[in-house]
Amino acid sequence: MAYGIDVKKKIMIAILAVAAIGAEVILEGTKIQKEGRYYELKSEATTLAAQGFEVLRKYRLTESAVLDLVNDPAGTGLIGPEHSLITNARGVLTAKLTSLNPNFAAIIVEYFGDAGLKNGDAVGLGASGSFPGVNICVYAAMQAMGLHPIPITSVGASNWGANDPAFTWLDMERVLEEEGVFQFHSAAASPGGTNDMGRGLSPEGRRLIWEAIDRNHIQTLSSDNIEESIAKRMQIYESEAGEKGIKAYVNIGGGIASLGSAQNRALIPTGLSTDLGLRNFPRKGVIIQMALSGVPVIHLNQISDIALSHGLPVAPEYMPEVGEGEIFSKEAYNIWVTAGLLVAYLILTFAFITPGFRRRILGQKSPSPSAAG
Repeated sequence: MAYGIDVKKKIMIAILAVAAIGAEVILEGTKIQKEGRYYELKSEATTLAAQGFEVLRKYRLTESAVLDLVNDPAGTGLIGPEHSLITNARGVLTAKLTSLNPNFAAIIVEYFGDAGLKNGDAVGLGASGSFPGVNICVYAAMQAMGLHPIPITSVGASNWGANDPAFTWLDMERVLEEEGVFQFHSAAASPGGTNDMGRGLSPEGRRLIWEAIDRNHIQTLSSDNIEESIAKRMQIYESEAGEKGIKAYVNIGGGIASLGSAQNRALIPTGLSTDLGLRNFPRKGVIIQMALSGVPVIHLNQISDIALSHGLPVAPEYMPEVGEGEIFSKEAYNIWVTAGLLVAYLILTFAFITPGFRRRILGQKSPSPSAAG
């Protein structure tokens, strides 16, 4: 009799195990796509960014530009040469390719949303020619959200960026505005590079940068030292923002006037920060001064890491479709199916552990009163 009861107990345990496995199979098979935060704004921004990429690609082809399909496999036309007269820093091709993804605009929308930005808020932007793809995505996010952008551009660029002297970021920006993709442009532009003065470039390289600023009709931001450049930028942001002031500041890449020093690039956390904490910054660039005044700051550095953390591919050899990536939606268990299966499993488990039910299944007799005594 004991042997039979033992077998029946094992059968009950096996039934519970099979039920658990069955429930897991059903849960996996009924997963749904759950939209992320700011879904509609993300869709609008990424669509706008994709339009920007396509406009520039077509423009490059009409200008008879030769696309380097080895280093620019998607044929975007936004990967510049390794070296040029306006190349001012070392760049990593993997990061540049990663940034050529319109869905990066969705990440920026999420940062802006989490910073509490709303329609009409002024946003300061320190950009350079190093990451034209990120620049496009930030511009797209700002326009989609109805923000008031105040970009200041450092024209020089690192390897593989907008470092073609004939097609700098200011030229790209002008084409995008003329084609109706964006409705704004840089408030001012500087040479970039060491001390934001073009130091490290040849005289011809600096001449080409000033020529790019002039042909795109952008206000010139020249200075005799880095402290003056930082101060002038702060004045422009304050003047352009008006009484409401700057509500957020975005830095793209390693612009020295924005960061203050090369060492600060690693000291400032990537992504959105509302407080940079107590750090021994060698020099307080624009992003640090903004943070110290209580302005949320967004540091767009380590582009590949940002992409990975938001479910976007690193260095794709194709142009990703709008809406791809976990930044838009994630697989999630259906809450109603989950709740129903949980209730069913609990009922089954409770039935098996209930003394009366268990005795009927196992064939046990109820204990007699004398036995209990």
